[in-house]
Amino acid sequence: MRSIRSFANDDRHVMVKHSTIYPSPEELEAVQNMVSTVECALKHVSDWLDETNKGTKAEGETEVKKDEAVDTYSKDQGGRTLCGVMRIGLVAKGLLIKDDMDLELVLMCKDKPTETLLNTVKDNLPIQIQKLTEEKYEVEQCVDEASIIIRNTKEPTLTLKVILTSPLIRDELEKKDGEKVAMKDPPDLLDRQKCLDALASLRHAKWFQARANGLKSCVIVLRILRDLCNRVPTWAPLKGWPLELICEKSIGTCNRPLGAGEALRRVMECLASGILLPGGPGLHDPCERDPTDALSYMTIQQKEDITHSAQHALRLSAFGQIYKVLEMDPLPSSKPFQKYSWSVTDKEGAGSSALKRPFEDGLGMILDSKAIDLMNALMRLNQIRPGLQYKLLSQSGPVHAPVFTMSVDVDGTTYEASGPSKKTAKLHVAVKVLQAMGYPTGFDADIECMSSDEKSDNEGKNETVSSNSSNNTGNSTTETSSTLEVRTQGPILTASGKNPVMELNEKRRGLKYELISETGGSHDKRFVMEVEVDGQKFRGAGPNKKVAKASAALAALEKLFSGPNAANNKKKKIIPQAKGVVNTAVSAAVQAVRGRGRGTLTRGAFVGATAAPGYIAPGYGAPYGYSTAAPAYGLPKRMVLLPVMKFPTYPVPHYSFF
Repeated sequence: MRSIRSFANDDRHVMVKHSTIYPSPEELEAVQNMVSTVECALKHVSDWLDETNKGTKAEGETEVKKDEAVDTYSKDQGGRTLCGVMRIGLVAKGLLIKDDMDLELVLMCKDKPTETLLNTVKDNLPIQIQKLTEEKYEVEQCVDEASIIIRNTKEPTLTLKVILTSPLIRDELEKKDGEKVAMKDPPDLLDRQKCLDALASLRHAKWFQARANGLKSCVIVLRILRDLCNRVPTWAPLKGWPLELICEKSIGTCNRPLGAGEALRRVMECLASGILLPGGPGLHDPCERDPTDALSYMTIQQKEDITHSAQHALRLSAFGQIYKVLEMDPLPSSKPFQKYSWSVTDKEGAGSSALKRPFEDGLGMILDSKAIDLMNALMRLNQIRPGLQYKLLSQSGPVHAPVFTMSVDVDGTTYEASGPSKKTAKLHVAVKVLQAMGYPTGFDADIECMSSDEKSDNEGKNETVSSNSSNNTGNSTTETSSTLEVRTQGPILTASGKNPVMELNEKRRGLKYELISETGGSHDKRFVMEVEVDGQKFRGAGPNKKVAKASAALAALEKLFSGPNAANNKKKKIIPQAKGVVNTAVSAAVQAVRGRGRGTLTRGAFVGATAAPGYIAPGYGAPYGYSTAAPAYGLPKRMVLLPVMKFPTYPVPHYSFF
């Protein structure tokens, strides 16, 4: 199994590909304006239809009251003709990508939609749109699709589809055979299957918003795979609802958040395992009451082709070639292996054998460790011009952030540079000299690393100084727990230059560090460790457990062993506690040897009562354990115990090699 950090390269490629297929801000703004305008216009059309229906009902009110059956029918028809408009498809799920921006809305009707209603909405919709905006829209009806098509006349060109449907169509299908329908279908009823598909799309949008939108990287992976379906004809049958189900199940079943690269790998593994093939688990549709296979429309050959393509993509990803799956250029490595451009030429001149073929992604630098040049700019300049004398010109700045200026004379030309330390300033001077001499330089990474290490050391000293000053000012608040997170680069050290964990272990032995929390993505982890010292708990955070432990130990040292607290804690000398009467005798003897106090032994050095018969106090000397070297029948009263320690003996073999 690959480590979590090994997916960082895949994450970079996936995110770069996602940025290229994601719509531009102008396109997203145009989509939002068009959808909002049409929704508001349909609301006005609904109001206009209600006013028209009220006028017609008022004229024939007397005739309707004469017939009870017709009266019941009119009560059932009460309410708005157009119940509402909802977003479905890519707009509702947020899956829009470039060159694939199908906009869809569902217009819910009270009754079963007819061609007459479709024509009425189509005729009045342009009038309502003109009242809302000055932009020009083309409106046309499509009876076969049970929808109205709306197009804008300016760039970017967008098409919005408004589908008419009603919940009565699905309720009618779910009735039993024995039940009769009270009303007959109108003769100009729209396509029933198109209306049912619109209702299913509405359920899919609600399910996606509840289950998939909250999953990390799920929407990003879906956009990547939708682009793959558009580019590769083999993947085209999977586009749409089945692809969304597979991504949600693959990513949602993981016990931790996934990065974009790892999430895409998990989806490919799921498809490559053969879930689409006959005899596999299939794909259950959660938005249908009856058990339904969401892949029933696909042929066996299509399923096999997609499985084969997923297996091939998985192999490419495993060998670091995910850019081929995404059809993009490989990105340069974030960690270059060859620092200096002249190292390879020098070694080739020395007689090194040439490679048979070039490696990709810097693989040759890994396989051939001799090709890595470890010299920095200062060493390279000393090799070219040995014996150069560097001079310190000035030192400025405060004590905690000094600035050194160094100079060197080469062929009568003086070069100067500055830095936070003499070493860094000399390195800067060497880089300037090499650049002036025409040598290619690649030392920026070394300079940045050196400066970051020095900054971390300076910041660590500043933190200790500030903590000491804050403690000296009388800040007497006692906190049971504190958290310290070190964000600087380089090792974490105390003011004395030691590892905080080692220094704290010297002062308090036997401390236990506990992992409190672990958060973050696959390549951006954050660990929080806790340690308890003298009844107080201290926490530290970092990108790994080692740094978090060091941060917690550093927090404990700054709180307990710096400033006025240092003197108080030094007085606490912890002596290993041994059960029984040996402890007091040892401590008394130690005090007598050191010359502290009076020469007489303390009261605890004598035994005032005999031990119970058959009981041996724990210690060293018992036959099958550890006890004091005392008989089981007890000890004489007022007996002085000398500080003699015995250790367990081991059996000696009865054979000899002589």
